[in-house]
Amino acid sequence: MILKPKILKNVKDVEYMDDFDDWYIFKENSSDYAELPKNMIFYGPPGTGKTYHTLLYAVAVIEEKSLSDIVNEPLEDIIKRYHHYKADGLIEFTTFHQSYSYEEFIEGIRPVMTSDSDNVISDVKYKVSSGLFKNFCDRAKQSIQTNHVFIIDEINRGNIAKIFGELITLIEPSKRIGQLEGTYTRLPYSKESFGVPDNIYIIGTMNTADRSISTIDTALRRRFQFKEMQPDPSVLSEIYVEELSIQQLLSHMNQKISVLYDREHTIGHAYFMPLKNNPTVETLASIFKSAILPLLQEYFYEDYEKIRLVLGDNKKVNESEQFIIKNVVDYDALFGSTDFDLGDSFQYKINAAAFSIIKAYHSI
Repeated sequence: MILKPKILKNVKDVEYMDDFDDWYIFKENSSDYAELPKNMIFYGPPGTGKTYHTLLYAVAVIEEKSLSDIVNEPLEDIIKRYHHYKADGLIEFTTFHQSYSYEEFIEGIRPVMTSDSDNVISDVKYKVSSGLFKNFCDRAKQSIQTNHVFIIDEINRGNIAKIFGELITLIEPSKRIGQLEGTYTRLPYSKESFGVPDNIYIIGTMNTADRSISTIDTALRRRFQFKEMQPDPSVLSEIYVEELSIQQLLSHMNQKISVLYDREHTIGHAYFMPLKNNPTVETLASIFKSAILPLLQEYFYEDYEKIRLVLGDNKKVNESEQFIIKNVVDYDALFGSTDFDLGDSFQYKINAAAFSIIKAYHSI
């Protein structure tokens, strides 16, 4: 695990944060964030800084500052304040998944076990319990002058329409409690009147390599503002490994992936940031073997011919420099004469030794 960089002057110097799953070097113009929306989703391929942006956004919202102000502050201070606000209940974090439900998010009926004096379960009762977001709203109502931030990681992995339910209407900025059109609804289990306070901000992150933004419910899309996070090879401009430009390496790989697949399945600059402090062939080999190659195998469903094109193996004469070696299968030698259709006549083998040869990367 690589820890924080030697000197942290501001967010522009960030290299790695072990508290978050994304790397990012902030390069946006402050004018892009002149107004912080109530509902925001950061979306893009993996490794482009979506999760890290939620940290900046959350601190800016709670302190009622512009993001440009936060960017210019010491990074360590921002992180400390983020964790402080989270401990105080001003920030809540959850991750959506396929089994995440309305009952967990808003409210539902849950079993309560009762036991006798011998700690033997004697009865099971059921009660209506508030979910994570409803509890968060109740806390926010107690301190209406303070902004609160609810973060939903991987928002597109859950059944959003089912999880949000009537919240689809209530999270609309004009329908927040405190606004002229502030709206309440009666919850189905507790029959309580419920509304979303105006001091709550909702941030989501969405990995477009898993699911396209087009799958988001239209009603929900209308209530969120979206900020695309694409790979930015320029943040790697000063990183070289034995005269190999990592910026050009990533740029060429993503150009090929965009043609062979699409721009939503490109590779984020975050994967290569360990090279900033340790620009060695060993580090580069570790990144490719443990992260880049598995990602390409997932993207192309182990279609090794396309993976070879991305890695430039088709242009290499020397087989020892090929990351994936392509061999012809001699079916006659294996099975003898047969009319059975054995399909593809090639086999592919990962050449682990090539990842440690710097010349192998130049053909990418």
